[in-house]
Amino acid sequence: MRSLLARLSLGLGLSLIVLFALQWWVVNTAARSLAESYVVSRLEHDAESFLANIDFPADGVMKFDANHYNPIYYVPFSGHYFLLQSAEQLQRSRSLWDQEFPAYVVTDEPQYLAGPESQRLLVIVREYYKQGNALRIVVAEDMTPLQHQLDQFEQYYALISLVVMILVILLQAGIAKRSLRPLGFVIDDMKRLEVGEVAELREDVPDEVQPLVKEFNHLLQLMRQRLERSRSALGNLAHALKTPLTVMMQLEETDVLKQQPQLQGQLKDQTIQIRQIIDRQLKRARLAGVSTPGLSFDAAKELEGLAQVLRQIYADRGLQIELDISADKFFAGDREDMMELFGNLLDNACKWANQCVLLTVYDKPGLVVSVEDDGPGCAPELRQQLDQRGQRLDESTAGHGLGLAIVRDIVEHYQGSLVFTESDALGGFRVDVVLPVNRLLNQSG
Repeated sequence: MRSLLARLSLGLGLSLIVLFALQWWVVNTAARSLAESYVVSRLEHDAESFLANIDFPADGVMKFDANHYNPIYYVPFSGHYFLLQSAEQLQRSRSLWDQEFPAYVVTDEPQYLAGPESQRLLVIVREYYKQGNALRIVVAEDMTPLQHQLDQFEQYYALISLVVMILVILLQAGIAKRSLRPLGFVIDDMKRLEVGEVAELREDVPDEVQPLVKEFNHLLQLMRQRLERSRSALGNLAHALKTPLTVMMQLEETDVLKQQPQLQGQLKDQTIQIRQIIDRQLKRARLAGVSTPGLSFDAAKELEGLAQVLRQIYADRGLQIELDISADKFFAGDREDMMELFGNLLDNACKWANQCVLLTVYDKPGLVVSVEDDGPGCAPELRQQLDQRGQRLDESTAGHGLGLAIVRDIVEHYQGSLVFTESDALGGFRVDVVLPVNRLLNQSG
């Protein structure tokens, strides 16, 4: 059981069940004990009353004045019985009728015996000395009616206790749920953070979890700062390398190297490779990826702006760049990563298209996009080479062959997939990109 609310509810429920069961047992035991004590007290009073009405004349024969005790002892099987015994003399109540008094044990403690008519008798035995004669008085009362009343009381009390217990459990569950509601806000903030709607978690939470939330927000801030410092450092590195590369390119055109075409070609090739490697590694290192939460990419807004720029660049060719995107499509990814990804895909499509380029963003979880053109396409056996660094299948177009390789790096960084196929709608080349829902996974590379 991993739910804190379920644990609290279960713990409180079990505690209340044990508590109510214990108090039910205590109350009913106390009620029975109180009832028994009351009956014993009444029997002792009857025994003392009998003692007062017993007399031993000079001849030693026990005499009992029957006119001074409760008439209920005259009613047959009334449930009230007595037995008077002194030496060989024995007298019993008329209520026993033709039944013998049940066998008993001489003890000061009350005892339960089976009486006539299946009665359950509470019996006390008291021994006295009067006028020099040993006297034993045994008094009994049927507890069956009182037991029935006590049983009904137990049932009613159990029902009331059960209803109250259920109400208290529901109340405690509501209190626990309300007390844990701030944790639900943290969970909601985590989900919003995951899709880029917020940049940090709210800190208006219970004191027990506030240090955790503050530390999490601190880590988020550190990650953003490190990303910014990394991008700034990479920008500085790019500017620092630009000057040496420019000098090397100028040296390629000197008269000395022109006199040695082979050496000039080798230097030119190495310069191009260095520039390709620098471009690729700089762009790859600048990827934010899914390791940076709190990012959001508005597909409709950003891709429309990107398409507008490409329409201006390829205005002389009159290309139609069409977008099919829902207005509320957002993805939890870094804006610069996404612009780099789709910028390369659209630019590549524009280079090869004859008249039309189509970008479609599908209404599916994550980010599912296809980019199609009406160009010559690519043979199936050559498609696997397209995303290799520096690989170009046609030298008639400008570029260094890095576009689709960078696309592959970005897609892998987001744990997505990249598929090259033929466009059924336009007849040219088609690229399908699938980026899964951001789960805040740390990526390497």
